[in-house]
Amino acid sequence: MFVEIGLVPNSDFVKNIDKNQKDEIKINALNETSAPGVFAAGDVTDIPEKQIIISAGEGAKALLSAFKYLSRKK
Repeated sequence: MFVEIGLVPNSDFVKNIDKNQKDEIKINALNETSAPGVFAAGDVTDIPEKQIIISAGEGAKALLSAFKYLSRKK
């Protein structure tokens, strides 16, 4: 059984980053947003599946992408 808490992403705090019609933050395969150096993960993004295990994996991807981004900035 899967318990669903809600379907509305809590993305009101995000400004100047592209979102879709559902107010989800748009990301690419590396979890990059439309703003350079800003990464997003989890249910607030436009990934199709909204499950905790998927969000956890997306968080790991975002962390690795952010690390690579910062490493290039040195």
